[in-house]
Amino acid sequence: MTPHRPNVLLIITDQQRPDTLGFRGQTPCRTPNIDSLAAEGVSFDRAITPCPLCLPSRASMFTGLYPTQNDMMSNQTGYLRSCEMLDHFRGEGYQINYAGKWHMGEGNIADFTDRHAGDSTGVYSQWCLDQGLIDGWMFNDPATRTTREPSMSIPKVICQDLPVDKTNEAYVTDFAIDMIRTRDKSKPFFQVCSYNGPHPPFMIPEPYFSMYAPRDVAIPPNFGPQADEHEVNQTSYYRDLFLDHGEDFDAWRASYAVYWGFVTLIDDMVGRVLAAVKEEGLMEDTIIVFTSDHGENLGAHGLWQKMVPYGESICVPLVIRVPGRQGLTQTPKQTNVPASLIDIAPTLAALCGLPERPGWMGGNLFARDWTLEGEPPVFAMHQPIGDWMKVTDWRMIERDRFKYVWYRGKTGELFDLGADPGELGNLIDAPECQPRLLELKQQLGAFMAATDDPLLADFQREVNAAGQAGPDRC
Repeated sequence: MTPHRPNVLLIITDQQRPDTLGFRGQTPCRTPNIDSLAAEGVSFDRAITPCPLCLPSRASMFTGLYPTQNDMMSNQTGYLRSCEMLDHFRGEGYQINYAGKWHMGEGNIADFTDRHAGDSTGVYSQWCLDQGLIDGWMFNDPATRTTREPSMSIPKVICQDLPVDKTNEAYVTDFAIDMIRTRDKSKPFFQVCSYNGPHPPFMIPEPYFSMYAPRDVAIPPNFGPQADEHEVNQTSYYRDLFLDHGEDFDAWRASYAVYWGFVTLIDDMVGRVLAAVKEEGLMEDTIIVFTSDHGENLGAHGLWQKMVPYGESICVPLVIRVPGRQGLTQTPKQTNVPASLIDIAPTLAALCGLPERPGWMGGNLFARDWTLEGEPPVFAMHQPIGDWMKVTDWRMIERDRFKYVWYRGKTGELFDLGADPGELGNLIDAPECQPRLLELKQQLGAFMAATDDPLLADFQREVNAAGQAGPDRC
């Protein structure tokens, strides 16, 4: 007899910082629908992405492998040839439905799904125009982009002249709801609802555009260029875009406020999806995951966008709701146990009773020790998109509240995140931290070897693991 297995609803946003989640109380941003998931599940408050860039991050989530293993380091050339998570669920009898952003290669989504819709922004633009509306795909509006080359989105805010129910967020939501309602009821489903926001441009309609007052935005301690900052921050193309917008935080207040409005818009769409699940009588038989592919700097460290190893860029929301908190009676509703998007595939497989799949690099988050003693390390990486970025490759390890970043050909960074959450004081040369640094270098090197990292030889050549001056007081 085929075992009964719960449905899965995986909701993904793009470029959403975890401090936007209302239940965390870190900003004025309100997310009542996501909060309701957290109230019935677990929020992993120290979750990170394996790579703070759309395609590599998503590919890691859906394959259970790091970007160096699945050859998905580049937004431009990455093309998913295997999708281990969806293939695993499909092989166990699940119907795979996908609504919204794919971004793991052109023309391959049908290889891994039973039904898909809403993944083409070109189709969405034409859909808007066919109804006599403006092109709702805001990336097509030159006012939202820099005149520098290459042309990227900028922090400018624009009120979008579009009905809320015609936004791309509503468009994706409608497809997800339809898929839930018209599912194959003879099978469990794995439904993805993947939004393009709150990735900039910050171009949204009322009432969300004016929902939050810029005056209520508090300046972050690490806003703007920092004294003794890393050299790659000074040369970065995204420093140029930051300076274009302005070093005065007042220029950024509206960017934060509209970003929050964008998040609340998406939260309302999440509420619509959840309502459809309830109407179908599926809430007690559906595991729901809410997450994002990476964060957004929003001027932290004097940078715009993502692609750096700082918390604003690599930290992501991760909420997992298990019906009735089944099996979670000893599990806190919020935890600081380190987590990564690479853990989603093995965690969902375990929660659904699927056989363990060999080769996945992550682990079942609910099988971990919920204390902070002996916490596992988490890793992240990035490869520059092009020489125009004026930065270098980096690899990162975080363990026991310490973060070490190796930059190819550059000085590294070491932060004590417990004492310095804004990552303002680089301890790379602190004598008392050398034993800790040595340990992290060794663990990072072992990880790079295990994940077939093409930069391992560079790392081994550049990193001197011999220095052990002073007692380990870090």
